[in-house]
Amino acid sequence: MTYVMEWGFQWSQDPQTLERALVLAQQAVALDDSLPLAHQTLGRVFVWKKQHDQAIAEQERAIALDSNNADSQAYLGASLIVAGRPEEGIGLTEKAMRLNPHYPPVYLANLGVSYYMMGRYEEAIALFKKALTHSNYSPAHRFLAAIYSELGREAEARAEAAEVLKISPNFSLEVLRQRLPYKDPAVLERMLAALRRAGLK
Repeated sequence: MTYVMEWGFQWSQDPQTLERALVLAQQAVALDDSLPLAHQTLGRVFVWKKQHDQAIAEQERAIALDSNNADSQAYLGASLIVAGRPEEGIGLTEKAMRLNPHYPPVYLANLGVSYYMMGRYEEAIALFKKALTHSNYSPAHRFLAAIYSELGREAEARAEAAEVLKISPNFSLEVLRQRLPYKDPAVLERMLAALRRAGLK
């Protein structure tokens, strides 16, 4: 999972990072196929490899092994969101929040992404802001920058873009284009255009 996070947050520019994650996750599943965490991790790798059906299958396997595991519910929700099924992702993420009332800020961010994809900007803004009260979570700043840009709130968009760069000085839109796993390329292009208007490069 560390390699998955390195890839997703642009902490590593090594193109083998995701392959290392894949090998290790597959080894974990081979060692213990009954371990939900192994399937969760393999599912996350498949998300970043843009293999949406495999990602969803692994997350469903994790839930079959332990239906009360909040992270399994949240990861399946996230997999569905990037696969273009945000409404389903909302339901699973909300279930994860009920299972773990002390949920991490990524759960809020996942809900925010769903609402962003559905054009429900004010709800998305509220969720990303709430996520930031728990942690200075870089993707929340990135989505706020995109939303404010799309709403024509340029000063707020640029302020959020500055926060992205403060957390990740080497942030790159081109790397983001290559890595973000949205199944629908229009979602990615819309976000990149908004982030570019907000001042990110």
